[in-house]
Amino acid sequence: MNIIYVNWDCFGAEDAVEALNNLGHKIYITQMTEEAHVRLDEDFMEKLSMLIDTQNANLVFTFNYFPSVSEVCQKKGCRYLAWMYDNPYTKLYDKSVANECNYVAAFDSWLEEHMKVKGINTVHYVPLAVNTRRMKKLIITEEDRKRFTSDISFLGSLYNEAHNFYDRLIGKSKDEELQGYLDGIMLAQRKMWGCNFLIDCLTKEVVEKIDKYLPYKVEEGSYISKEEVYGDYYLARRLAYIERVELLEYLGSYFSVVHYTPNKDTKLRNVENRGCLHYFEEMPKAFRLSKININTTLRSIRNGIPLRAMDILGAGGFLMSNYQSDLLKHFEPEKHFTCYSSIEEAADKANYYLHHEVERRKIVENALHVIEQEHTYEVRFEKLLKEVFI
Repeated sequence: MNIIYVNWDCFGAEDAVEALNNLGHKIYITQMTEEAHVRLDEDFMEKLSMLIDTQNANLVFTFNYFPSVSEVCQKKGCRYLAWMYDNPYTKLYDKSVANECNYVAAFDSWLEEHMKVKGINTVHYVPLAVNTRRMKKLIITEEDRKRFTSDISFLGSLYNEAHNFYDRLIGKSKDEELQGYLDGIMLAQRKMWGCNFLIDCLTKEVVEKIDKYLPYKVEEGSYISKEEVYGDYYLARRLAYIERVELLEYLGSYFSVVHYTPNKDTKLRNVENRGCLHYFEEMPKAFRLSKININTTLRSIRNGIPLRAMDILGAGGFLMSNYQSDLLKHFEPEKHFTCYSSIEEAADKANYYLHHEVERRKIVENALHVIEQEHTYEVRFEKLLKEVFI
C-alpha cells in the first residue's frame, strides 16, 4: 500500500513509520506546515493533493486530526487515518470530521460514543501502541542506574504553566462567586473517578460569566460546545494540577518520589525535580529503573489509557494508575498493573509493592508480555488498515 505520512513534532512518528515499513507498505513522508496545524492552509492542501496523485497514495496518515488533510482526502477520494493521542483536542470537532474519507482512531472509548451522539460515525476506539523492540535495544549503564533509579516517579506536566486558562479567568474576572462555584465542582469531582461531571455543572449563567471574561469562539459548523471547551480546557487542567500536586506531595511524605518535568522551576514538598527526559533515549530507562511509575490522568480523558501509561508498560516499568475503564478492557489489576482511587490507597499500594519485589517484578513481566503480543505498532496497524479499508 502507498501511504503518505504527514509529519509534525509529535511522539511516535519514527515508531509508526518503522512499523508500516515492517508490514511492507511504501511510505512517503511530508511535513505539516505551521498554518495547516491550526487552520486550513491552501498552499499545503494543494501540495498534498499533488502528492496523492504523484505517489498514487491509498492512504494519508497523521497523528492527531487535521481538517486541511481531511478536506484534501475527501476531494481526492483518498482514505485519511488520523490516530489521536491528545485529549482534549478541539480540531477533532471541526465540521470536516464528518467527511466520509476519515477514519479517526481515538484512544479514549468515550470519544467514539460521544461523537456518535453528535451524529458522527467516523471516530472509532483504538488504544495507543508501543515499540517494544526499540525499548528493548536500550542499554542500561551504571551511569543510567545512578541517574534514573527511584522508588516512585512521575513523568508529566503539572499544568501550572504561566497564564493557564483557569488562572487567567480568575485573574480577569476577580469574581469570588464564580471562583467559589468552579472550585466547588472541582472539589466534588476530585472525590469521584470513572465519571466526569464538570461539563454538566456548567450552567448557562456560569458559561455566560466565563465567556464574558475569557471568551472562546466556536467555529461555524463545529461539533464542540463552549461548555465542553471550558470544562476540558479550563477546569480539567486546573483539576489535574490540584490532584497531581496533592498526590505527589502526599507520597513524598512517606516515600522517595521523583518528578520528571520540562518545568525546572517546579518545586513540590518532599519531591525531587529531575527535569526533562528525552522521549526515545531517556524516558524508557527512567520507567524501567523506577520501582513504581505513577499515572494520573487528565479528567478530559474519560476512559482512555494515556500514552504515558502505555509507554510505562512497554518499557518494562511497573504502572500504578488512577482508575480508567479502558485499562480494564486490556489489562488485569494486580496482574498487569495496580490502580488507586484515593491518595491514601495510592500510598498503601506503593508501600505494599515497594516491600514485595518478587510480586512487583512478576506484574511487570506479565504486562510486558501482553504489550508485546497485543499492543505493538505492527499489531495495531495490521488491524487498523483492515478496518480503514472495509
